[in-house]
Amino acid sequence: MKELIRHFGWMRLAALVLTALPLLMLAILGTLWLWHSGWLWWWLLALVVASLIGLGLNRLAVWREQHALPAHTTPAGAHWSVEAERCFERIEAMANDATVEQWPLNDGDRLLELTRRILTLTAGHFHPRSEQPLLEMTIPHTLAIIERAAGELRRDIVSQVPFSHQLTLSNLVRARSWQAWYKRHERWFRAGRAVMNPQSAIVAELRRAVGNQAMQQGSERIRLWILQEFIRKLGFHAIELYGGYARLDDETPLEAAIRPNHADRRATGGAETTKNEPLRILVLGRTNAGKSSLINALFGQVTAASDVLPDTTAAITAYHLADGDRPEAGLANALVFDTPGFDGSLFRHRDFVRTARTADLILWVSAANRPDRADERELLDTLREILADPNRRAPPIVPVMSHIDRLRPVREWSPPYRLEPPEGPKAESIVAAMQAMGSDLAMRPENIVPACLKEGRVYNVDDTLAAAMVMNQDAAGRVLLMRCLKARRSEENWQLLWQQLGNSGRLLQAAASALLARKVRPSQDDESA
Repeated sequence: MKELIRHFGWMRLAALVLTALPLLMLAILGTLWLWHSGWLWWWLLALVVASLIGLGLNRLAVWREQHALPAHTTPAGAHWSVEAERCFERIEAMANDATVEQWPLNDGDRLLELTRRILTLTAGHFHPRSEQPLLEMTIPHTLAIIERAAGELRRDIVSQVPFSHQLTLSNLVRARSWQAWYKRHERWFRAGRAVMNPQSAIVAELRRAVGNQAMQQGSERIRLWILQEFIRKLGFHAIELYGGYARLDDETPLEAAIRPNHADRRATGGAETTKNEPLRILVLGRTNAGKSSLINALFGQVTAASDVLPDTTAAITAYHLADGDRPEAGLANALVFDTPGFDGSLFRHRDFVRTARTADLILWVSAANRPDRADERELLDTLREILADPNRRAPPIVPVMSHIDRLRPVREWSPPYRLEPPEGPKAESIVAAMQAMGSDLAMRPENIVPACLKEGRVYNVDDTLAAAMVMNQDAAGRVLLMRCLKARRSEENWQLLWQQLGNSGRLLQAAASALLARKVRPSQDDESA
């Protein structure tokens, strides 16, 4: 009792008793009325039935929540590279192997040890040659990650915890001490309630038993989900930090348009696109394979020069697909790059490498009536080697087999053609050409899009090719985000460097001015003396 008065003070304790007395008397008088009227046992029976129904509903709710838990997990970043995804796979494996017994959520020391392991794993993955990989990060980016994590926590507390905007740290400390004091004296309260009001004690103990059972239903799985989500979330932010994906300027959307370089301005003629970064589609193939004709078919009009003469495309040229041009292909905003044939005199390997490294989607055009594809395979393997960088994402390659109208029987042309299974001699020739192209270029034949690009005979562009491009749109979008991230980080580094140099120059100028003023003032004082 003395400890109770010391914690609360006798005035607050008296106020609490006076406030709770009417409620306590209501429970006692209500129980006496039920007893004298003969309804007490019926009320107890109704209480038991309602508690059992509530327990069943709680089990059903817990079962639904447990089955919904795996759908709410932290995924890998859409703008991450292949190397970052490999690191996140290791984080996922750690989360799947974690148990609540190994990492109790109420043990701060164990959680700190788990945090250290996650950070060490991530830092060592991205900096394997460093003796202290945990220190391989910049101070501003570390502070940015802490700031964003704190912001997420603040938003969750404000939106989920009632009266959190009025809760102070002293309230939390006081509530924790009250909770510890109540746990030490809980048995005396329960014993006193049983002596003073046995019926109320029975009801309270029944409610306590049912409530504890309801709280424990599925709690093990929920705690395991919380632990695994803690590992994933921490691993996500660690990869953002150590992998170089965290940006200081988080206000500019990642998909916003980036500043074009000189080569892009030359390819697009200096034309502006939109506020969002356009998808970059690169069209490759040999001379007269139908690259320019494919671009005309994509635009639905004559846009690129096409001719039967070789080297019609003199240089890499970009064409802008604006909003609404090809919605069925998912091309709301795209730059389509036409290239000279790689077997022609105008082909420049350096330009090819530069453009391929900045492409988000590649259309490889190969003629169906040309059996000699050794040089195509050689350039395609070179392209695969260029794009096989674990620190970036490789753009998807959509193979297009053109000139299917020239396959046997040559004079037959009555599309559409059914290819699975092939119906008719023309369809059989198309399927055989697809298998040959897949074997020659190390591609899956079912992924090849057979098309006719001749003016007046355009076939399979609006449907099959558009569907193939839509299927690869997510993968191409990830390449675009990765490209935007690298460009934005480079711009950010230069902007910060110039800003720091400017501020340093102003400080040096102020210091020099102050030093010069101190030197001039003594000379003036000497002259006046």
